[in-house]
Amino acid sequence: MKKNGSLKQIVLLATLSWFTLNAYSQTLTTLKDMVEQVITKNPEVQAKYHEYTGAGYETEVVRGGYLPKADIVSSYRRQEEIDGGLSRNNGTAIPRSNNELVLRQMIFDGFATPNEVKRLEFAQRVRYYELQSAMQNTTLEFVRSYVDTLRYRTLTDYAKTNYVIHRQYYDKIKERVDAGVARRVDLEQAAGRLALAEANLLTETTNLYDVTARIQRLLGELPPETLEKPAFVEGEIEPSSADALKVAYVSNPDLLSTIEDIQATQKEVKTKEARYLPRFDLQARKNLGTSSDGRNSTSAADLLELTMNFNLFNGFSDKSAVSQTLEKLNRSNDLRDKACVDTRQIVTIAYNDIRQLKEQLTYRDQHRASIENAREAYQKQFDIGQRTLLDLLDTENEYFQAKRSYANAEYDLMNAYARLFAGQGQLVNRIGSARQGLPDVKREDYVDAATVCQAVAAAPVTIDKAAILADAKPLNVTNRQLIKPIDRTALAPTATSAAAPAASSCSPEVVTAQVNNWATAWRQKDVDAYMKVYSDKFSPESPLTRDEWEKQRKQRLTSPGKINLTLSNVQVTCEGDKAKATFNQDYSVTNYKLQKPKNNQGCEVCNAKRIAVKGFADNVNKTLELERSSGEWKILRELVNP
Repeated sequence: MKKNGSLKQIVLLATLSWFTLNAYSQTLTTLKDMVEQVITKNPEVQAKYHEYTGAGYETEVVRGGYLPKADIVSSYRRQEEIDGGLSRNNGTAIPRSNNELVLRQMIFDGFATPNEVKRLEFAQRVRYYELQSAMQNTTLEFVRSYVDTLRYRTLTDYAKTNYVIHRQYYDKIKERVDAGVARRVDLEQAAGRLALAEANLLTETTNLYDVTARIQRLLGELPPETLEKPAFVEGEIEPSSADALKVAYVSNPDLLSTIEDIQATQKEVKTKEARYLPRFDLQARKNLGTSSDGRNSTSAADLLELTMNFNLFNGFSDKSAVSQTLEKLNRSNDLRDKACVDTRQIVTIAYNDIRQLKEQLTYRDQHRASIENAREAYQKQFDIGQRTLLDLLDTENEYFQAKRSYANAEYDLMNAYARLFAGQGQLVNRIGSARQGLPDVKREDYVDAATVCQAVAAAPVTIDKAAILADAKPLNVTNRQLIKPIDRTALAPTATSAAAPAASSCSPEVVTAQVNNWATAWRQKDVDAYMKVYSDKFSPESPLTRDEWEKQRKQRLTSPGKINLTLSNVQVTCEGDKAKATFNQDYSVTNYKLQKPKNNQGCEVCNAKRIAVKGFADNVNKTLELERSSGEWKILRELVNP
């Protein structure tokens, strides 16, 4: 009894252990395991795998042309006797039923068979790289779904928290409105923001459902509750986009498949050209039949023959077949060129996205931290009565958006890494996954010779913030001298002063303000505002006419460069409706030159920089003669003092 009990326990433990190990083996917990399942069981990848294995058998079919062919040929015939039965009587008649053993061996077929074997070997390599491309693309699609699952799980958590906070603040505001200590419009505003929080929560949960369905389609099952952060995003990348392109041109499977297709089509051309040459076959026949009366006939003799078939004219079909295949070769070269430019676009965009998103994450993190600090400060100010509940809602909503922006940038960076590695044909290896049973195809020399892609990438767009600020139009409030408001009532004529001279109508402050307007329009290159300051009676210094002067000023104001203009020691004298403004004018123009030094790859735009170059400059003492017309001061003359 003890023996049986022990045996049952052993069987039970073994069964439980088997189920435990089986369940553990089927649980996918890492990205590496999931990707291996995707590239092994996904139907799209499997279809390419069977195309690859089928191409190997197709090669063996043609390779059989090197070997002899043996056939048994059986026939039965009924033939009219025109010799009165003489051949039947003397045993030389052709038998009615006949069996032959026929052995054929191809001796020479114009090199059609060896070229066709080579073509199919190259075609099998095409199928191999198409399989690798399907693995890379399917892995990329899966990784995007994987990253988006992480993204929307995070955003859903943020949306849940945001909804809870908005609901709590809504309830507090409602209590205050019901108590009569808050306005009902505040409640309406809080209700609208609560509805927006609910809509955001619904949007994020919908996105999470969609991406879960995507990952289930590729993986074949639902993703686990806990997903690890992809480790391949911490890998090193090339120092420049041109270096990243060089790696892609060596290992991108889409490009390699087009190069192999060129080789296959070249062999197909030679196969078609074999029809121009004769064909030699060795044939042996063993007649196994006998005559109708039981005696051997003359047709029963053994036969060994060498035959030649040389086509002299085939309606130009062979020539057309060769021309057709040459066009296929041109098409293959075009597809190779297309793969070059497509690979360059994918790799350079992904590389630039990585560079930009890394920098963007710094600003996003700073924005998030600053908003979080402001949120805490608002909370403290609310506690002492300096902020309202709506102010807190504002900061909560901005904090929610800051967290979303940072999370989106972080997961976009992961996808950019995945796109770069997939474009280089290295995504599966970077993850550490592999499909078992695939051979390691050797890279042939003709691959490098057929690669015409140039590893020249567009220069990254860099922002020179200092130059932007230098070129920007200054704010008007910073370029004007602050003028005290003029009391218009003091300037209006009264009954006692109606006959006073018009000299009191001139105000130095107003004239100074107009001079500042003139300088601002000049500094900002505002042609219309600049020309409006001049009177219709303005007369330029000789030898220029008014038209020539206007043309010259417009040309200078629209030319490139930043105008630096400073006025100092402004002195205004008034004489009725006329005034003079004398000042020191410091004028200069700053231009920017694009310096394009060549790098090691000969790229002139890769290290391009903008360098400030000081152009024309002068420092003069100037006088503006102005006249008041229709309530505005206009420039009559502009003189440079000696």
